[in-house]
Amino acid sequence: MGVAVILLTALFFRVFYVQVIASPPLQQKAEEQHVRLVELPAPRGSIYDRNGELLAVSEATATVWANPRQIKTEEAEKTARALGPVIGLSAESVLAKLRTDAGFRYLVRRVGLQVGERVKALALPGIGVMVEPKRVYPKGSLASQVLGSVGGDRYQGLEGIEFQYDRLLAGTPGEMRVVSDRTRTRRLQTVVTREVQQGADLCLTIDAQIQFEAQKALSQAVTDYKAKRACAVVMDPHTGELLALAVTPTYDANAWTSAERQARRNWAVTDQYEPGSTFKMVVVAAALESGLVKPDTVFTLPRELEVFDKTIHEAEDNVPEVRRLTVAEILAQSSNIGAALLGKEVGKERLVAMIRRFGFTGKLGVDFPGEAGGQMLSPDKWNGLTIYNVPLGQGIAVTPLQLAAAYAAIANDGVLVQPHLNRDKTGLWTRRVVVPEVAGELREMLKMTVEAGTGRQARLQGYVVAGKTGTAQKPEAGGYSHEKVYASFVGMVPADNPRLVILVVVDEPTTERSGALVAAPVFAKIADFSLRRLGIAPTVAPVQ
Repeated sequence: MGVAVILLTALFFRVFYVQVIASPPLQQKAEEQHVRLVELPAPRGSIYDRNGELLAVSEATATVWANPRQIKTEEAEKTARALGPVIGLSAESVLAKLRTDAGFRYLVRRVGLQVGERVKALALPGIGVMVEPKRVYPKGSLASQVLGSVGGDRYQGLEGIEFQYDRLLAGTPGEMRVVSDRTRTRRLQTVVTREVQQGADLCLTIDAQIQFEAQKALSQAVTDYKAKRACAVVMDPHTGELLALAVTPTYDANAWTSAERQARRNWAVTDQYEPGSTFKMVVVAAALESGLVKPDTVFTLPRELEVFDKTIHEAEDNVPEVRRLTVAEILAQSSNIGAALLGKEVGKERLVAMIRRFGFTGKLGVDFPGEAGGQMLSPDKWNGLTIYNVPLGQGIAVTPLQLAAAYAAIANDGVLVQPHLNRDKTGLWTRRVVVPEVAGELREMLKMTVEAGTGRQARLQGYVVAGKTGTAQKPEAGGYSHEKVYASFVGMVPADNPRLVILVVVDEPTTERSGALVAAPVFAKIADFSLRRLGIAPTVAPVQ
């Protein structure tokens, strides 16, 4: 009896301990053994161009996984031999993944659904299949540096538009409560506790056909001139919509992990460069806006201009000792000395104010990750030479997008509209840069540049073009390179009522170096196709 009482008392305290004192951790352990919360990935929204062409979409795929604890040691090799050929791995590779003490291992992810069905048909113990979404880019390399990439276990946007609008595209994952036996080999109950909410679709301002033609023209230019790289911006100056944001070399967005990180950069937005002569428009705008000059104001220009210990030269060698050019001709003929003297006439205060109004010293706030801002030496650190250099596009750094936006302001009667890629974007800012009269005078001057100046290669049949060439030496230690340049052209068309602003920048062309011969013809190709694509009627009767 005494032994029985002791045993019953011990049993009572043991039951009390298990049911009351140790209940919470034991319940938690039981939950961990029997209950799992499984996240159900949400399909990402699709991305379309402005006309509804599909640029990115999520497709259902199969992911094959294993629970090595459920696979007997003597069965592992047989399982690997059966499974390897089906999922495209060697038996040795599969076996290495099975010989672990982990409760879960991915064997292969995001393969075709038919592969998943074949794995299921094998009915191998410890081997399972689940459905996961995979991001697919139907047009391969088209706009790959714009679209970006998706990756990681949570299938999140990593670069480009996929990153910028990840919250919109990603949706909300669902959740499933799975109750299994203690070995997790048999499901006892499956309940969806939170429904999947698919991500929203996104419509871009990009025109897929214009983007394609821009990429093709850039690729041809890089090949023809043995250049390092090139970019192009096609923009609606009235709305700020970017119809193309092209970069070459490009890569297949479906194989983005194989592309070098540098190749995945959309440097039209993320990289600075010295703009060279395309920047001369800014000093002319400052001179006109301040009332210091008119388009027909005449300057007497020497062949060379001595400034302290530096000599400013014209780009051409066959320039007379002294010549007289109007302000319009200074811009049309891209006179370095004329622009430098205009800078001196305008003065530091007015020039800096105009540079800031165009937005060159900050960021435009485009809806794209990694945007770089412009860079200018602080005005209190300018020396006597700076006021002559900056008007030539030296000693100041901008992005290609910033320069395109500046010319878009001139095309839009002096109003700068925030550039953007989301066609449904709201809350865009606008800013007046110059008065409409000055914008109109600049357009007329830029027409002269194409008709009778350095931009002749940008002329189009049936349309008047206004624009500016640039050949900017790349800075290097101790000065500027005599071999490496940025060749560029930026223009608007039709000039009298601009519908498009197009910028082309070719980095380090070698067989030919001037923006007039390298970039202007590329502009003409892109502009000609874009005008026809958008149905913009010719404004000039064809030459008979």
